[in-house]
Formats: sequence, C-alpha cells, structure tokens
Amino acid sequence: MTEKSSLQTLISLRNITREVITRSNNTRRLLNDVSWQLRLGQRVGVLSKSMQEAHALLDCAAGVATPQEGNVTIQANVSWPLGAKGGLSSSLSGRQQAKFLQSIYGVGGQQLRELQWIERLAGLKENYFEKPLRKYNKQMRDRFHLAVALAFEFDVYIVPQQFAWKSNTTSETLLELNQALKDRTSGKSVLMTNSDFNFLEQFCDEGLVLHKGSIVYTGSFSDCRAWYEANISKAPEEDNDLQLESDEEVPTTELESDILGDDLW
Repeated sequence: MTEKSSLQTLISLRNITREVITRSNNTRRLLNDVSWQLRLGQRVGVLSKSMQEAHALLDCAAGVATPQEGNVTIQANVSWPLGAKGGLSSSLSGRQQAKFLQSIYGVGGQQLRELQWIERLAGLKENYFEKPLRKYNKQMRDRFHLAVALAFEFDVYIVPQQFAWKSNTTSETLLELNQALKDRTSGKSVLMTNSDFNFLEQFCDEGLVLHKGSIVYTGSFSDCRAWYEANISKAPEEDNDLQLESDEEVPTTELESDILGDDLW
C-alpha cells in the first residue's frame, strides 16, 4: 500500500451528535460531538461499555442513521451493518429477498451461484429458502440475515454485535460463518464492535475507546484494550434505561437487544 493510498479517507465523521429517548422518557446522548475518520486499509475495533453507543457510531458511519448534529461523509462502497434485520419484507421468501439484494449488490451473471451460497451458509431447513421470512423461527432469521450480509463485496465492512459468538466456539456453523467473515473482509477496511475483545482481535489491528459518547482513546488494538481494561471495564453498565421511541426511524441495531445467544446453534 502506498503512502498516498493509506491516507485516503473512506468515512469522515465531523462533530456528530446522536440522541435517543430512554424508557423513562429522558433524552440520552449516545454520541457527543464526535469527529473521526476511517482511512483505506484500517481495521478498527470499537471498545465500549455501552453497545448502544458503539452501534450508534457504526450506524452513523454506515450511513443508515442520521445524526441530530454534524456531518458524515462517505467516499467508498460501505456495507450496511452486517446481520442487521431492517429493510427486508417478512412477506417475501428468503430467495426473493436474496435475489433482490443480489440485483443491487451482487456480481452480474453470478446470481445463481450467489443465491446458492446464501442458502448454504444460512443453513436453512429443507425448502425454507422458498418460504416467507415470517415463517422462519428466530434462529433461522438470524442465520439468514448473517448469510445474506456476507454475500456481497464492499470497500468497508461495518460489523456490529450481531456477530456475537464466543471466540473459542467449536460450533461447526459458527466456525463456517466466522471463516466467511474473515474471507469477505480480507484486505478490506473494517469497523466493528463486540463485547468479546478476543473476537475483535481476530479482525482488528487498531482500536478506539468510546465512553460516555466521546472517543477517549485511540491506538493499536492491544493498547486500546489495555487502556479500556485499566480505566473503563469496571464502570457500571450504561444501557439499562435505553429504549427508543416507537415512531423514530432508526437502524435495527439500536432497536434490538436480542443478540445471538449460545443456544442459537
């Protein structure tokens, strides 16, 4: 990578502020005047006590959430937050959903191959690829959303905690999804978060620590992890009172707390 290319800015956040309404009807500021840039080749893990704050940063960077203040500039082909459940119709079949997305993001002339890949990676029961998503149980829907997110190539991959399994898993299905994520993001820029820092370390060589809505530390991933564990890890949980207003249009990652569980596989 040349020095010039390594300085190319793909995503720029400038003085962004993101607020939501808590269940006690108070306004909570998830991001507070945040400025940051993702450059070509960077693979950055976001470490935060609050997954809501981390996901707010990822959602703004992906362009699926609009901050109340500030500007986001995207100069690359950026993925949606991988595994997010928004934007698909529950009345359409898995094949129809995948076919629609392939027509937008896929490779011309490769529709059949890419649809077969999605069906296999999702591990759907027999004939479920032809059934509407409303017929899927939660586990099948989660696997489908992860598989379809990994089917297409982007310059930047945004990876929220929907990819939340233990880093030492022995599950064959999880290992296959994990390998698919590694293959798809190889050589690409990455912005991701997870409460399992060992999982983040598999993909990220840089980090940033997000605390109380502000970026408080940046550097190598190992330095950020050490700083977080020394200064932040024992702080109280911050997401207990968070609930968005039902009529607010926000990314799925901010609305849902049903992260993949150990019983999914």
